[in-house]
Amino acid sequence: MLAPMMIETSIVIPSYRRPDDLARAIDSVLAQEGVASTFEILVVDNDPEGSAKPVVQAKAANDRVLVRYLHEPRPGISHARNTGVAEAAGRYLAFLDDDEEADPHWLAHFLDTLERFGADAVVGPVLPRFPHGAEIDAYRRRVYTRDARMPTGTRLLRWNIGNSIFDKASCFVDDEPFLPRLGRTGGEDTVFLRQLTRRGRTMVWCGEAVAWERVPADRLGADYLLRRAFRGAQTATFVCTAVKPRELGRALRLMAGGCAQVALYGPTALAMKAMRRDGWLPVMAKAVGGLGKLLWHPSLHLRMYR
Repeated sequence: MLAPMMIETSIVIPSYRRPDDLARAIDSVLAQEGVASTFEILVVDNDPEGSAKPVVQAKAANDRVLVRYLHEPRPGISHARNTGVAEAAGRYLAFLDDDEEADPHWLAHFLDTLERFGADAVVGPVLPRFPHGAEIDAYRRRVYTRDARMPTGTRLLRWNIGNSIFDKASCFVDDEPFLPRLGRTGGEDTVFLRQLTRRGRTMVWCGEAVAWERVPADRLGADYLLRRAFRGAQTATFVCTAVKPRELGRALRLMAGGCAQVALYGPTALAMKAMRRDGWLPVMAKAVGGLGKLLWHPSLHLRMYR
């Protein structure tokens, strides 16, 4: 066993009942190249039945990287993330989702960017891998591509946490950095990152630290994409009320924009759908997103996580 004091980076992978995806995610981290320092992998199993344990035990048999299994039976992504933060032994803490695979030089690029730009946090692009043979239009490709398309080192104020690395001491100062009440709905990472930059911490972009997300077929349907658009817009307004001090002016501007989106795009999308016109879905997504900006209260949040 590697002593915790020897580990520079802890890579946290929260997981819930995706054993095949999880195995690929762990393998991609085990295959990292160009990293001189020692790192560990922490898999936080959010399944009360502990279904990820056999996968982690099999991967822990390698003789190069410490792979640890953590069981967090309390439901919700926030509990899983918080457990990973609390148990991480490294100076740096990286997050990778269990349906993502890291590029072979992913960690090396992250560590280099942290050092070169003196950042507290670095985030990178997440690019989609769609089902083999699926016909993917431009809208679906855009939805699942998270790429700032900025030079490495560009400072950011807002992003998400699915592909990221942090200086643990400067970024995680609270006992529960991710709000447990958002664990089933999502948005916990958006609130955390916004609060982080509000405290003066520096978050920058690294275009080379790529993670690839496997997008299953059931997430390509119109129903799921519209729910995703609605929930994402809810988060945008809600975050303004959750950070301290609150950004009420921005929340009001988002709500006003939401009203305009519903009025402008709603009738157009309905007419296009009735006439079976191609391209109705992105127009409807704008209308639904506008509705989400208005119906942002936590009591109305959709549950996107199990």
